[in-house]
Amino acid sequence: MNVTREKKHGIHYTPPDLAAFLAEQIVKRLLSLESDLVVLDPACGDGGLLKAFVEAMPSSTHGRLTLVGYDTDKQAAEEASRSLSGLGVKTVDVSAADFLDLTAVDMPSDACLFSREPAYSPLHADVVISNPPYVRTQVLGAEEARRLARRFGLTGRVDLYHAFAMAMTNVLRPGGVIGLLTSNRFLVTKAGASMRKLLRGQLDLEAVFDLGDTKLFKAAVLPAIVIGRRAKDKRDEPCAFVRAYESRLPAGEEVRSCPSVLDVLRAGQEGVVRAPSGCFRVEKGHLVASADGTEPWFLASDHVNGWMETVAANTHCCFGDAAEIRVGIKTTADGIFIRDDWDDLDEDRRPEPALLHPLLTHHVARRWNLPQAALAGGRRVLYPHEVRDGKRCAIRLEEHPGTRRYLEANRKRLEARTYVIEGGRKWYEIWVPHDPLQWARPKVVCPDISVKPCFFLDRQGAIVNGDCYWITLRPGLAEDWLLLILAVANSTFVEKFYDTRFHNKLYSGRRRFITQYTSEFPLPGLESASATEIVRLTRTLLDTEDATARSRLETAIDEQVWQAFGVPGEAAPRALSHSVAR
Repeated sequence: MNVTREKKHGIHYTPPDLAAFLAEQIVKRLLSLESDLVVLDPACGDGGLLKAFVEAMPSSTHGRLTLVGYDTDKQAAEEASRSLSGLGVKTVDVSAADFLDLTAVDMPSDACLFSREPAYSPLHADVVISNPPYVRTQVLGAEEARRLARRFGLTGRVDLYHAFAMAMTNVLRPGGVIGLLTSNRFLVTKAGASMRKLLRGQLDLEAVFDLGDTKLFKAAVLPAIVIGRRAKDKRDEPCAFVRAYESRLPAGEEVRSCPSVLDVLRAGQEGVVRAPSGCFRVEKGHLVASADGTEPWFLASDHVNGWMETVAANTHCCFGDAAEIRVGIKTTADGIFIRDDWDDLDEDRRPEPALLHPLLTHHVARRWNLPQAALAGGRRVLYPHEVRDGKRCAIRLEEHPGTRRYLEANRKRLEARTYVIEGGRKWYEIWVPHDPLQWARPKVVCPDISVKPCFFLDRQGAIVNGDCYWITLRPGLAEDWLLLILAVANSTFVEKFYDTRFHNKLYSGRRRFITQYTSEFPLPGLESASATEIVRLTRTLLDTEDATARSRLETAIDEQVWQAFGVPGEAAPRALSHSVAR
């Protein structure tokens, strides 16, 4: 893997305005400005966050501040020491050292990870301000991830910032305040469950800011800020939750201009604002967070709660109750298994046509249904699996000589996938092939990433690639349920539901339509008047080719979906035929 130094070490220095905002939020929550304070940044870089904290404090307090910083980059640590020494504080103590090495305590995986009693550490701080390194497991490496898990008692998928969060809360004194700036992924993803549980269990959370795609970093970083206090006894008080994401200019809604979206947050305002970097919607509410971290953190308010309660009252079941939702195949050798030039290969090493299947990818995705010719001449996948005696198994290569010669020519690359062989599979198998019998069933398919919902029905028996998800009905359900799923999934209602319940957006408003979220999309009862009309209109749309007529039908379907859940529609449908940009 070719990994940049920045990605390997998680280096994203905090922009000055964002550093100032983080420091201000911490200072607002200090219990006293009259005492000496030890202020720690465990990954201080050039000292920008520590400097921002000093500047946010009244000048009369500077002589009582001890600034402690660590960084594995010796040059950065020396620069931080120089820049902080001129601020007039009591002490500056910056070391070129690994904070995790100084605080780790080897422990079994079932140790008190979420105990409110900190593990022993020689370090103690009254304030922690940090933008810890964000290095994901696949960059960190399995061996290092296991080492961190063992040393900090972490479980599940371990990212570097998980270890930093654990270590930082361990050194925070009771009553101390932490301001953590990190990727917002942990707010809503399954992989973030351990982080959510840690923060919820160790801290009294006071404020969460989901800063989304506000473009505050030069890199494609979507940040979040968490402000919390270390307390002996758990308080049950609301935690403020503020969210800011890129938005279109709303028709008829007042739009304020501001130098930065952070100025709006400082003023405690909400609504749509225009900044030099774009137009953003700021929403305010309170945090809803389960104690065990299994549920995504989301923003609640009287309006949001009322909306969700109405939807719940009109929900018969969820997508996951009526259907199986899976990601597509993962070959882990796409260059060998997926091609658009199979017919150009020499005949003696060309796989047999029976093993070459049309492949649905995000490149061909269109809403509702695909033209008959959409898959003609496109990519096809060599699918070396079949069903024998009711079980999926690898094909017998001796029965497919062309395929055998083709795969043998690529054997070295395929055998390099040692995890396939170690998993008891044959060297030429696809890593995630799914059940071959399922491909022929009617299914709804969608790209995993898209700005707007882009779900479509496939009746051609195509195989779905790993950049898409596919939905098939559970046994015994009528096909009308699949059409209802298709209609609800493509509605503007689902956009609203997604943004309210999950709000996992990437840059430029792109949503993730993965199983975790899609399985929770609601469905009305199939026998309800609205659902009956939705299914009827959807059948008509699928059989209609005229673009104008399809647009009218889509509008009618969209209105019926909103009506089915008892909430007023908030947006007009978009054009029908767009493809999906990733």
